[in-house]
Formats: sequence, C-alpha cells, structure tokens
Amino acid sequence: MASSKRRRRARSRISKNSLSRIPIRLNVLMGIVILMLAALGMQLVKLQISQHDKFVAQITSNSESTETEKVQRGMIYDSTGKVIVANKGSKAITYTRPKSVTTSDMYHTANTVGNHLQVDTKTLSKANYAVYYIQDDKRRAKVAAALKNPLPSGSDAYIAQLEAYVQKHEAKFPLTKNQENKAMLYQKMANAYALSTVYLKETDVTDKEIAEIGERQSKMPGVKVGLYYTRDYPNGTAMKSLIGSVSTSKTGLPDSSVNQLLSQGYARDDSVGTSYLEQFYEATLRGTKKKYTVTTNGKTDKTTKTTLYAGQAGNNLRLTVNSKFQADVQKILEEQMPDGLTQGAYAVIINPKTGAIYAMAGSYRDNKTGEKTSDPLGTINRSFPVGSVVKPAMITTALLNNVITTTNNTITDVPIKIAGTATKASYFNTDGSDSIALDIPTALKMSSNSYVMQLMLKMGGLTYHSGMSLTGLDSNVWNKMRNGLGLFGLGQMTGIDLPGETSGVRGSTDSDHTGNTLDESFGQYDTYTTMQLAQYAATVANGGYRVRPHVVDAILSRSAHSSKSTVATSIATQVLGTVGWTKAERDLIYEGMYQVVHGSGYATGTGLKDLTPEVYAKTGTAETTTDGEDTYSSTAISFVPNANVAVAVAIPGISSQTSDSVSIPMSHAIWKAFWQDVENKGSSTK
Repeated sequence: MASSKRRRRARSRISKNSLSRIPIRLNVLMGIVILMLAALGMQLVKLQISQHDKFVAQITSNSESTETEKVQRGMIYDSTGKVIVANKGSKAITYTRPKSVTTSDMYHTANTVGNHLQVDTKTLSKANYAVYYIQDDKRRAKVAAALKNPLPSGSDAYIAQLEAYVQKHEAKFPLTKNQENKAMLYQKMANAYALSTVYLKETDVTDKEIAEIGERQSKMPGVKVGLYYTRDYPNGTAMKSLIGSVSTSKTGLPDSSVNQLLSQGYARDDSVGTSYLEQFYEATLRGTKKKYTVTTNGKTDKTTKTTLYAGQAGNNLRLTVNSKFQADVQKILEEQMPDGLTQGAYAVIINPKTGAIYAMAGSYRDNKTGEKTSDPLGTINRSFPVGSVVKPAMITTALLNNVITTTNNTITDVPIKIAGTATKASYFNTDGSDSIALDIPTALKMSSNSYVMQLMLKMGGLTYHSGMSLTGLDSNVWNKMRNGLGLFGLGQMTGIDLPGETSGVRGSTDSDHTGNTLDESFGQYDTYTTMQLAQYAATVANGGYRVRPHVVDAILSRSAHSSKSTVATSIATQVLGTVGWTKAERDLIYEGMYQVVHGSGYATGTGLKDLTPEVYAKTGTAETTTDGEDTYSSTAISFVPNANVAVAVAIPGISSQTSDSVSIPMSHAIWKAFWQDVENKGSSTK
C-alpha cells in the first residue's frame, strides 16, 4: 500500500511539471510568431509608404529592348554591268519577338492581329494547332474532360498530355476559319526567337490591312509594318539556272542546314541562298541586319527607336559571264544538238590567262521524249568519256616520262593486237593497210589511237609487238597517265566557285582491267566534265599553267547610305599547278593542234579553218552505249594562242548514225558569237 501511494505521488509530480513547461514553450513560439508578424508588418509599411514612390517609378519607367531589321540582299551584274538579279520590295507585316514574352502573351497578340490580318493557313502544323487550342480556358477544359487518366493539372506533363490528345483527335476539337487564321499567326510568332524578326505576311498585303495594323501597333507588341524583299530578274530569267535560288519566308531555312544557320544569327524565315551562286556567295550577298533599341515609355506607352547600327545591304557581285553571249551559246547548243539518243550538249568558254568564264551553257535532253532543259550546271556535274581530245595531254605525259623526246618521237601507226583482247586501231587504219610512221604533230592531226596506245605501253615498260601479252605491264602506268592528264585538269576538281562540282569517274585499275590501260590512253575509260575540258584547253592555250575557273569577277561593296557600289574585292587569278614542259615540247603540241584545223588529209577539225584569228583545236570521239544502242560522245577544245579565249564543247550520247563532226559546227558558231558579243577583235571568218 505504501509503495502504491509513492507511485501516485510521483505521477502527480511528473504531470504537474509537464503542464508547467507547456505554457513556457507556447509562450516562446507565440513570441517568435509575433516578432515575425511585426517584422513583416514593418516591411509592408516600408514598401507601401516609404518606398512607394520608388516602385511606382519603376513600374512607370521606360523599358528597353534591342531588335534587328532585315536588309536588302546583294545584287548580281553580268560582265557588262547589266543587272541580272535585283531586289523587289513590297509592304509586309512583321513580328519581332520581345525578350520576355509568354505563350499567353503571344496568344493574345495573335488574336488581336488576326482580327485585322488574313494569312494562308495551309502550313499550320498539328502541334501549333493544339498549342493554340488549349490556350483558351473553355477549350482547355473540354480537352481535360475527354482525358481518361489526366495527370496533375498545371504541370508541364499535363499540358503536354492535353496537346498530344488534341493532335490525335483534332476532329473532336475544331477551330473556325477565323481561329485557324489566328493559330497560323501564333505559329509564326512562336517560330521566332527572342528579339528576332519574322514575317507574318509578306505578299499580297492590302492597304486596309496595313492601315488597321498601323493604327493598332501599340496593342500588338512586336508587330510592325515593314518591307519584304524578293529576288527580281529585270532582264529575264535565262541565267537563273546558273545564278541559283533563294529561300523565302514561306519555305524557311533549308532543313539540311537549319541548325547551322540559326547558330549564325539567321531567323527561321530569313532568305538564304539554296543553290549555285546564291548559295556559294551567301556570306557576301546576305548583308548585315540593322540593329536598334526600342524604348517604351511606361506612362504613355509610346515607343521610340534608336539606331545602334544602320545595317549594311549585301555586297553585289559582278560576274565574268556575258549574259548576251551566254544566251547565244545556249541557243546554239539547243539548235544544233542532234536528235536520236543524244543526252545533251554543253559548252564552256574561258579566259586562259585568268580563268574567267565568259559563258557556261548546257542543255539536257531527255532522249525518250526529246524535251530539252537548260542545264548550265551540267558543265560541272555531268561527266562522260571524251575520246581523242585527251591526246595532246597524253603525248605531253609521254614526253614528261621520257619515253619519247622532241627529236625522237616517230612511231608507226599499226592496229594494236594484244593477246586476249579485241584489236584496237586508229579510225584510218583499222586493217593495217594504211600503217604509216607518225611524229607528234602528225599523230595529233590524224588523231592516231595506235600512237598513244604505244606510248602507254612504253610508259609501262613494254614495247609493242603483235599478239603480245600485258602480263609484264607496270601497274604504275595508271598513275603515270592520270597524273599527267591531271596536270591539265583532267580528272581533277577544277575549283570553280560553284557548289556541286564532280571530278568525274575513274575506272577500276585492278588486274582484271589491265587491258583498259589502252582505252585510258585515248580517252575511252575515265570520264570528265566539260569544265575540266575548258580548264584543259586553257592550260594548253596559256602555255602550261592550270588556272582556277571562276564566274565572279569582283565583289562590290555598298554604302549603307548609298546604292552606289565600289570594288571591294577583285577575284585574282589563281594558278593551281603547272605542266612543266619545255618550249620545244609545247611547240610540238601547238603544231599538231594547228594541223588539226589547217592541215590536209585526215585532219579532223578543218571546219574551223575559215575563222580568224586562226584557231588551234583537238577533236574527240568516244564510243558509248545508250539504252542498249551504240552511241558516242563528240568533243572539241579550241583556242587562239596568246588570246584571251578558249572553247570546250561536249555532246554525249549521239546516235551512231549521226556524223561525228557535231562538235566542230557548234564550236564554229560559238567562236562567231564570241567575236560579236564579247570581243570585237576578230572578223569571225576569213
């Protein structure tokens, strides 16, 4: 009993002590809360009373942002100063995305603009359709009600769930035509990044739209009336297939390079060169955007612009191409191109001393329909076997490899009979009845296949005899031939200032193709482009240095305050290599090419004999197959020594029944046009 009483007294003491401590803790907590409330109250008084004016001033103070404005793209002139590509400006409605703007802000702006501006909605994406749709509270609730397992509302995942559902069930959530118009405007705005400018509407903007937008710009943050420039061709579009194309605000930046261009400061709807000259010289033509600050007065909501940089229109280009001559050459190719299986006709006219291109024309022919298409770029991206036109370079290669000399170069033309291969012979000596001794000039005049095949065998360590085997032929002869031809540009990238150039196709050199070394020696194996033929002709004509061809003569800079141009950069002559022959070796090649035109007997280029100044030339015929039928390529290179012009012509896929002199009449017509259009120094004919 006594112990029971002691336990009750102990519990009583513990209970009293606990109760006595609780009020103390509560008092401490209450004190802390009171202090915090007092501090908050004091801060509230400070904000609303002592600092009231400061914050009101901040709210009503000016806000400032930096924006950019597009400039005109550079113009393009031909060699005579004629405008080939200009710019045409039209009224447009633009949107410059503010630095800090929410999707809700853009939604409201798009809705306001959409009441006064109609745009094409064909490119409205499903994603932006959905984003726009759920911006409205009632429409968002409708979508949410349709979800079976909605995620927690308000989260990013929830918004993504709503958007995905609308995209998948778009028919359930229709927009009116007016709403689709506003959704399209929203999409255009959303595609802009901060402070960049995009076009909301760049063509067919009505006066009413301009007036209504202009009157309400203060209610449409970032929306302005501006100018949209498109490429214009005041002298026709004949050269557009050489000049290339520029993207529009509708097509946007090319998918293949969009990320790279965005990193360089382009907006998604900026114009950018997408092909040929427009693409190659994009950095020159694009210019530098105008930059300015826009200050908005917080009290009056009025904005003022301060120019930071006036902008610089793109630099102009002056071409080496004479547009009239280009058109005339194109016409010659199209009119003189044979029918049948012919696949096209191509020509390049070049200045051998500088590499300047006077004309590069081409016409591709569909040999099934006969339809012809302008194809000047075919001169750099279409290649084919070119035949005997390579013989001056092949004979030079033999001279450089010391298998013949300027005083010891006579070889008898005979049919070449190699064990295991078909007999190969010159066209004038197919059966061996006209086997004659030839030196370099005569071999070129008569276009002897046998002569260059025997040179190839000598470079490969063999001497020809009937029925011989090629087993002991040095396989390095492939490199010797290709390196020698490459000194003139054959089989090499020419380096022209245009994208898309090909170096041609090189045939296999394994042991199963040893016999093709014979074909390689007279242009029947590897394939070459017409531009390579032109570079080759220029190298022979200028005495032996290979120049880089170019179609731009100069870059012309433009002042921000003037439309006048001054030469900023002249394209200098660039020598890519030299042949390394002696004057005596070169003179033998010249004599042979002179005889091709002015010789007698088997001379293959006498159709150019009446031209003045006197022309030197080499023709070529390469056997090919087209659609299972025998065809051939007809080629020719020609030049006037010490003159500023050389001509290369190629016509692939000609039906075997057609005369093999096709390249000579074309060359003749081109020479006449050159003296008339470009240089009035020749009488064209004697």
